[in-house]
Formats: sequence, C-alpha cells, structure tokens
Amino acid sequence: MPVPVQRDPERTRRAIAAWLTARTPGSGPVDVGPVRVPGGAGFSGEILLCDATRPDGAVEPLAVRVAPTGHRVLPGDNWADQVRLHGILTGTPVRVAPLLGHEPDPAVLGAPFLVMRRVEGRVPADLPSYHREGWLAELPPDRRRAVWLGGVEALAAIHRLDPFATGLGFLDRPGPHGGGLAGRLADDAARLPFYGAEHNAVATAALARLRSRLPEESGPPRLLWGDARIGNIVYAGESPAAVLDWEMAGIGAPEADLAWFLHLDRHLSEGIGAPRLPGLPDRAETVAYYEELTGHRVGNLEYYELYAAFRFCVLTARVTRLLTRTGILPPALDFPLHRNATRLLSEILASRTAP
Repeated sequence: MPVPVQRDPERTRRAIAAWLTARTPGSGPVDVGPVRVPGGAGFSGEILLCDATRPDGAVEPLAVRVAPTGHRVLPGDNWADQVRLHGILTGTPVRVAPLLGHEPDPAVLGAPFLVMRRVEGRVPADLPSYHREGWLAELPPDRRRAVWLGGVEALAAIHRLDPFATGLGFLDRPGPHGGGLAGRLADDAARLPFYGAEHNAVATAALARLRSRLPEESGPPRLLWGDARIGNIVYAGESPAAVLDWEMAGIGAPEADLAWFLHLDRHLSEGIGAPRLPGLPDRAETVAYYEELTGHRVGNLEYYELYAAFRFCVLTARVTRLLTRTGILPPALDFPLHRNATRLLSEILASRTAP
C-alpha cells in the first residue's frame, strides 16, 4: 500500500508549482495538475505524482519523492546518500528516472524532495499481489517469463557496476557495530526495538541462527539495490524502463540482493497462500540466468535467503507499528502482512535447506 497522504493536496500542488516556476527559465508560471499517490506501491517512501505544464505549453509528467519524516520505516537518515546515488547512476547502464531537481530545504514540502521525470509504464503491484490479479497475471506465460527475466537483467546491471570506480564508495559505511556482515547483524539486533520486533520469537531465533553461522563472503562487494524486486521496476511492455526505490541501498555481497528478489516474490505467492504465476522462472533458472549475466558464481544463497526473510519480518513489524500509530489499523490488530512474513520465516527456519 502507498504511504498515506500526509499533506494538503492543494497546498502541495501550489508549492510544487511555485518551486518549478522559480527554476524554469523564461516568462510565465508553471501550472501543476492534481497531486496523487500511486496505487499498489509499498510503504517505504512518499511518492507524489503530478503533471506540470510549462510556459510554452509542454506537459511534463513528474514524480516527486519526499524524504521520509513521520513514516520512517528504516532507522537513520540516508536521504543525502540517496540523492547522490541517483545522480551518479544517471547515465550508467542502470536505468533510473531522469532527475530534474533536488530541494534540500524542508520549508517547501515539509521535508527535502527529489523531482524526477515520471517514466511511463506499469509496475507489478504488491497489494493486491501481482500473483493474484493485475496486468502481470493477465499476460500469457511466455510474456510473464520475459517480465521476470527483465527484472533479473536489471539486477545484474546493478551488480556489474564497480561501486568504487563509479564513485559509490560513500555507501560503504560501517554501522555502529562495525563493518561486514557481523557488524550488520549486530546492528540488526540493537534495532529490534525500533522495528517493534524485539518480542517476536521467530525473528530473534532467526537472528541468533544468522549470527552463529556467518559465511565467508567471497568476491568483491557490489552496489546493493536493497529493495530488489520486480515491484520496484517500471516496465515498458515486458522490458524494464526504470529501477525505483534506493532507500535500502548499500555495498555488500550481491547474494543479499538476489535473495531479497527471490524472497519477496515468494512472500507475495506462497507467503500469502497464492499460487505462483505460471511462466515465471523458478529459483534454479533465476540463479543460473543471473550467473550467466554477471559471471558471478552465487554462494551461500540459502543463508542470504534466511537473512532476507528475517529482514522482511522485522520491516513488516515496523510497518504495522506505523499503521497503528496513524490510526489506519486498530491497536493490537493481527495484521496479515506481518503475520504472513513471520509464518514464512518460521517455515524457512524449519526447512531442511535452512543454513
């Protein structure tokens, strides 16, 4: 579901129009149409969609991404890193929405924001799951296959970049408990109260397992998309036109992204009791195609899939807390998103292939 509207739409429309007018050469104001939020999106960031009419009559579709304030799913503030990352990725083989401007002053919209040219296309929805209904479910199996493989190609393009040669080394910052996977897991343990997952027995058991069975990380670290999934890709037909949402970006083992890509799809099918769409390549074919595209031999994938399931479980606990805080959910409601994520994590922990 999208982040709920946190501002007055008309006041927001006027503020964006004034901001664009001040930055548009030539005479005459920029007119901005109604502001709306996209349907079927996630809960990690506030996106505003609108159309701007320039003084010469040209109409430009826009997407405005606002830095999270009240609805902060992740701890810390990495907004400046996201802005810098987006600018660096422009012009690389990684397709991102063209960046038109950035406003660091929170006085305009209540928080800093990015203005991007909206990339037209379709995004597989989270709610309702694309496995149950929507444009992907309506495609024939061979075209669904093309959509999925296009997502793998987008992920591979990210991982083929050398993050340090590309100027992305600033993302390789150790957390409070040091660098590497051990440090990240220690950070995760300290942040369980922030997410509201400190009393989730399944999550704490998974974290203990992860900390006790650290794998050796082979190969050079790569740029991590973070929220790697087909639901964060704008498709033109069956081909990726833009990769969205870099809030969870970092530097690390590429298996972390690939595992997240696989797990989020598993959550949206098996995790919610929906059959997986026919035509979508399975785990083995996905991994083989990824290896072919990147030349990287995937290792310790089961470990990173458990880590993905753990991370998603605690993130859904945080989303539940935010929905309760805003009054969207009644207090103490057993929210299906978190319940399903916890159940799937439990099943992965108990499986014979779990690390």
